Amino acid sequence: MIDVIHRWLMSGAEVQEGLRLLDIYAPNAHLHRLVSLRPDKFKHLLIQKLSALAAQSASPVLPHSNRSSFREQWSFLDEEDCPNELKILVADKITAYRNYTSAHRELFSCTSRQDCFATAKKVVENFLENRKILSELAYYKEHHALLGKHPIFGEVKRIAKLRQLPIPELFRIKTNLEKVIWRIQSEIRKGNKPHLDSSREQRLQAKRRELAEIERIISEYGTLQHL
Repeated sequence: MIDVIHRWLMSGAEVQEGLRLLDIYAPNAHLHRLVSLRPDKFKHLLIQKLSALAAQSASPVLPHSNRSSFREQWSFLDEEDCPNELKILVADKITAYRNYTSAHRELFSCTSRQDCFATAKKVVENFLENRKILSELAYYKEHHALLGKHPIFGEVKRIAKLRQLPIPELFRIKTNLEKVIWRIQSEIRKGNKPHLDSSREQRLQAKRRELAEIERIISEYGTLQHL
């Protein structure tokens, strides 16, 4: 159900399709009538209702708030051969959980169609992000091998290629990354497109990781030069 509602939101939350989903998953004649008669005034209630329904039907996005319980479930995280990608994903999973719970609380205080759409989109996106990470962790736990479908694996490959570049090129990339990070942060601070905040946060974290790796390579190079 959450996938269906996510596709509906991402496609623009068209009223008639939303009413069809309402009739399937949470029949409500009164709400259906209100939205049908005055979609301009009551569409935000439809978005709020369906998004809340999807959020409530979702299983908990983080197994337990207790850190030890989380480590017990995914005990391979403490193993020496645990891939770094999975450790990065665990940090991203915690961020997705926090974003999800925060947006879910905000969902019930929305007062406009725009606010409801942006908040509902954030709820669904963070739930789906968490679920993608959960698939990676569960697959590794069962097979002791990477599933490798999450975008983080492409990011790690790109970072690995940085070590093959000459130092002048790394300095050029570093300067560009700093500009990109500043721009993303500026976009988030403006707050004028909250529906893009989730994807912006993901891009920001990826760019920061890439910048940190470049700075580490440059630092190592400088250390070697002084030996």
